[in-house]
Amino acid sequence: MFFGFVLVKAIDSVLSFIVYAYLHLGFWQEFSVLFLSYSIPILALAVYALTILFFIKQLKLISINFDLQRAKFPLFLYLSAVVIAILLNPLQSKFTGWYAETFSSRETIYKFEDILSLYGITNASTVICAWVAIIVLSIYFYRIYKKSELEIKQ
Repeated sequence: MFFGFVLVKAIDSVLSFIVYAYLHLGFWQEFSVLFLSYSIPILALAVYALTILFFIKQLKLISINFDLQRAKFPLFLYLSAVVIAILLNPLQSKFTGWYAETFSSRETIYKFEDILSLYGITNASTVICAWVAIIVLSIYFYRIYKKSELEIKQ
């Protein structure tokens, strides 16, 4: 059970890192504030939706012939997920700090309020998408559980 929590956190860290990397790419390429304020939520929604669909498809394939007694603990995947979950968020914060340092020393098209607004949009987009993903996957797992419970009773 703990493996699932670590894996979900690692995947969320990767997806959040992708969205924040896009934000920093937009800052670096000096995309317009209006473009970034609309494209960031769309990117976050697309990345999280594709990940949800991928995992639902994978779970359907795995659940066909799954045998709990013969399943082995995926130690390498678990350790990789732990490293990603622990290191990716501080790395993302480091990139943000690095950009803030370079932003203060050069001319850009952005005002300070624009940067704060875009960080707020990015953070809100990733948090909302992460919660929607957890809710959707929880409902899906609940449906699988109820379906298997009905099959066992019959």
